Amino acid sequence: DTPEPATVFVEVTTTLGAPFTAGFERLVRSVLTGLAEEGRDDLEVVPVVAKGRTGHRRLTDAEREALAHHPAGGSTRRRAERFGPLSPVVRATAELAVVGRARAAAANVRRRVFTSPSIRALDVGIPPLGAIWLDLEPAWNDPEPRGELLARMAAEGVHTAVMVADVMPELHPEWFDPNQRKLFGDWLQAQLLHSCLFLCISQNTASDLRDVARARGIARELPIEVVPLGADLPREAPEAVHLPAEMGRYLLVVGTLEPRKNQKLVVDAFDQLRRRHDDLGLVLVGRQGWMVDGLAESIREHPEFGHRLLWPEAVTDAQLAWLYEHAFLTIAPSHYEGLGVPVMEALSHGSPTMASTGGALPEAGGEHAEQIDPNDLDALAVAVERHLIDDAHHQQLVKAARSFEMPLWKSTARAVGDALARLADQPPPLAGRLPRAGGS
Repeated sequence: DTPEPATVFVEVTTTLGAPFTAGFERLVRSVLTGLAEEGRDDLEVVPVVAKGRTGHRRLTDAEREALAHHPAGGSTRRRAERFGPLSPVVRATAELAVVGRARAAAANVRRRVFTSPSIRALDVGIPPLGAIWLDLEPAWNDPEPRGELLARMAAEGVHTAVMVADVMPELHPEWFDPNQRKLFGDWLQAQLLHSCLFLCISQNTASDLRDVARARGIARELPIEVVPLGADLPREAPEAVHLPAEMGRYLLVVGTLEPRKNQKLVVDAFDQLRRRHDDLGLVLVGRQGWMVDGLAESIREHPEFGHRLLWPEAVTDAQLAWLYEHAFLTIAPSHYEGLGVPVMEALSHGSPTMASTGGALPEAGGEHAEQIDPNDLDALAVAVERHLIDDAHHQQLVKAARSFEMPLWKSTARAVGDALARLADQPPPLAGRLPRAGGS
C-alpha cells in the first residue's frame, strides 16, 4: 500500500500581510510554489494563517491566489510623505472621532467575515499525529508566540522545523531596535528548545546558529541542514525602466535600506567619482527600512537625486531583471548577509558584480564576483574607477558573471521537501510516551 503523505503546515500570515516582495517573501512564495509544482506524493503542504493569537486555518481561494503572486518592491518613502502637502491634513483627520468609529465598524465587518461558517470550516483543529509544522517565514512577527505554539505542537505529536536565514539580531544588536531584538530573541530561544530540524540558507548561517546556541546554553547538537537558495525571478519578460538622459553607466544596489546593507558606502563612492565621470549613475532598489532616516534624507536631498541618482518606487520583478541586465556594475556592500540572493540574481542576469566579504556573501558569488571590503570607501572608489577606465579589466568581470550557473528556486523547494520527508520518517515527538496496543 502507498503510505499516506505527511501533512506539512506552513504559516504564511506575515507573507500574505506584506504588500511588497523582499528576501523572505521571495523565499516563502518560491518554495511553496516549487513544492506545489513538484507534486510530491510523500508530502501534503498546507499553507495556513493565524486566526488570532491562537489557532490557524487554511487559506481561502483569494488568499491562495495572492500567495502565488510576487508583489512589487516596497515603498521608498516614509508613510508621512506619501500624501505630500496633504500630510498634515491626513494626520489631523486620522485623529477625528468619526474616523475612529469608522475603523471600529470596519473591524467588526472583518470579524464577522472571518467568523462566518465558510471561514470557520477552514480551521485546522488538532494536527494529525506525525504531522510537521514548518516556520518558513519570519515567524517572530506572527501572532502566536513560538514558545507557546512549538510546545503545543510537541505535546500533540507534531514535528517542528524552521528556516533560518541569519541570526543577525544576536550577533549585531546595534543594527536593530530593542523591539526587533526582543521579538527575534524570544523566537530564536523557542526554536532552539523545540525545533526538530533547522534549515539554514548557508554554511555561514549554520555556523553562526551553532555559536549562538552554545552562547545561550543549549547543550544539544542542533539538527541542521543547509539548503541552496534560488535566484531565478518569476518568468516575465524584462520591462524597461525609464532612466534620465544624463544617466549612463550606472551602479546598481539591491536591498532594503537598513544599517547592515551599507548602501551609504556606495553613495559615498559615487560622490567621489561622479565629477570625474559625468556619465556615472547610481540606482538604489529597495524599500526604506529601519534606523536609516538620516541616510534616506541625504539620498532624497542629494543634488543628483532624480538625475544621476535614482531610488525608484515599487520596482517589479520584470523591471528588476532589466536593471540587472543593463547595470554597469551591481554592488553588494553589506556588512553581513545570511547568503545574498541579489548577488546570485545579478550574476544570473550577466551583471558584473562586486560583493563584500560580509557574512555569507563569498558563498553567494564565489569566484564570479569581485570581492570588496565593506569598510573601505577609498578601496571601493578605486575598484569602481578601474572598471570605468580599463575596459579589458571590466570585461573579465563581465565574463565571470556570464559563466555563473543560475541556481533555481525549484531546487530549493526540492531540498526543503526532501529534508521534511526525512523528518516525517522519524518517530513523532510523543511516540515514546504513547501506550502500546493492548497495553496500559
